[in-house]
Amino acid sequence: MNGTQRLSALLMATIIAPSWAQENNLAPGAVPGIEFTKIQDLNPNSQSTNRPVKQKWAVVIGASKFKEGRLAPGGSEASGMAQSAREFSEYLSDPKGGRFDKDHIKVLLDANASRQNIMTALGSFLGNVGKDDLVVVFVATSAFPTTDGNTYLCAYDCALDNIYGTCISMQTLMSTLKQSVPSDRIVLILQSAYSGAADLESGAKSLTPTQSYNLDLNKVVLGNGFIIMSSSQPNEITWSSAFSRNLTSALRQEGGLVSIEKAFAIAKQKTEAETSSSGGGKKQVPAMKSSWKGTPLVLGAPPAERIANLPDSFLSAEGAYLKASNLIAAGKTDEALEQYKLAIAADPKYADAIADYGAALTMKDDWKSAAEMYKKAIAARPSDELFYVNYARVLDKLGDKEGSLDELSKAYRLNPKDVSVLKTLSNKSIAIGQTDKAVRYMEEAVDLYPNKSELRERLSFALMKHGDVSQATAQAKEAVRLDQKSAKARTTLGSILMIQGYVGPAVEAYKEAVAIAPDDSNSRWLLSKAMEQSGDRTGAISELRKFLEACPPSDARLEQAKSHLHDLESREQANQ
Repeated sequence: MNGTQRLSALLMATIIAPSWAQENNLAPGAVPGIEFTKIQDLNPNSQSTNRPVKQKWAVVIGASKFKEGRLAPGGSEASGMAQSAREFSEYLSDPKGGRFDKDHIKVLLDANASRQNIMTALGSFLGNVGKDDLVVVFVATSAFPTTDGNTYLCAYDCALDNIYGTCISMQTLMSTLKQSVPSDRIVLILQSAYSGAADLESGAKSLTPTQSYNLDLNKVVLGNGFIIMSSSQPNEITWSSAFSRNLTSALRQEGGLVSIEKAFAIAKQKTEAETSSSGGGKKQVPAMKSSWKGTPLVLGAPPAERIANLPDSFLSAEGAYLKASNLIAAGKTDEALEQYKLAIAADPKYADAIADYGAALTMKDDWKSAAEMYKKAIAARPSDELFYVNYARVLDKLGDKEGSLDELSKAYRLNPKDVSVLKTLSNKSIAIGQTDKAVRYMEEAVDLYPNKSELRERLSFALMKHGDVSQATAQAKEAVRLDQKSAKARTTLGSILMIQGYVGPAVEAYKEAVAIAPDDSNSRWLLSKAMEQSGDRTGAISELRKFLEACPPSDARLEQAKSHLHDLESREQANQ
């Protein structure tokens, strides 16, 4: 785990709002928090493209492996993505191929192709580009098409439970290039293998449309001097790495001095022929959309300025930042803080270094200083959703509940489809008595993932708080139907049944929860209460004893349970 992942994990482990467990009268305990990165959109200013290319820059991304086990490639369609990226980067740096300076190429493969690393490369790294430079972005990874016409690319750490908050949409990718890259000459090459793993998340309503599997280039708005290539048509699935392999080979022709249009034509013809002969409906026809004006682009042409080195300030800042990340991973927080300071001193606008410095400060319980760092990080990169979410967490810790809610609302405006933000906003809305908003946020989450049991359960709880017991019951029953192995869904249903006075059915729901999770102290507690109310004092005593055996010493109900058990046992003995 690298430093960035360590800090992200730290942030995820902290509760931003009153936890679902607490709100549902569950045993206190940590629940997952939030961790995201947000991005932007693309449309450079129009300028003449017949200008010498001073320097050339590239970001190459390839992911065949993912933290999410359900994204493990089941065939050739995704297994060669990282290798494709590696081969393309080798072509770029080849003095007889792409003729890119090596330190002008950022390569992110597999575990290094995390969402934050990708966005940092597209932002901070390409932020060094000049207006007369050329930028190439190569992406080879799995992807999800959506019915709204967008395509979501998988970073290493994307989560199927929250694709809209953890994957990278094409809109976001284009937007980031627009805001971060001063140049108006950009080549984007996409080999996005459609991932059937989306089907595993049956709750993702807008996934797996019947007619669109890939990026539709006709829906991409281009500025002046843009070329975008896709490995297949929007109604075709990218089954293999054939396109990138053929394109890389074609770009090496003529000593690397072949025009990109000619190279694409060669790659298209070869890819179509190869995939057509493979059978099984796996034909791929690569697509290209271009707004390039002027002399045909030759990627392998030497840059006008052979200045290989990045600015000293960037190298110094990035070097210190990477050292800090490694020190965090090694548990050396104090030393990491010093490296973060050096990175920020070298580049006062290095947003990731500023934000991670703030996260490291929370490890030292310096919440006020952390708040200042997040304010600076937001000022440096106001489009990053992660910064607002983590700033909200810090403000909550400082007791500024209103400010925390405001920052979460900003994160929501940046990405209203991030289910983690929706859940947290719902929790916070319940905490301040705005149950109508709590219901609305969870309804939006359920609309995105209608087959997700946990979201139905949370909606049920919000509806119960809002006073709509009938709908709360319906949602709780649906949560149980969607996940027969969810103890939490059954305890929620049992609690709603208890509120309505259906004690017998509530006891049965709690018993089912206990059968699924016998070590869950909260289910034991609730079952004990329900059995006592039903008149089964013996059963209540038995369950209360089991609660005391299972509950952690920090459980606030511990002393109350001991006292009540003593009373029940005394009454039981008196009746014998």
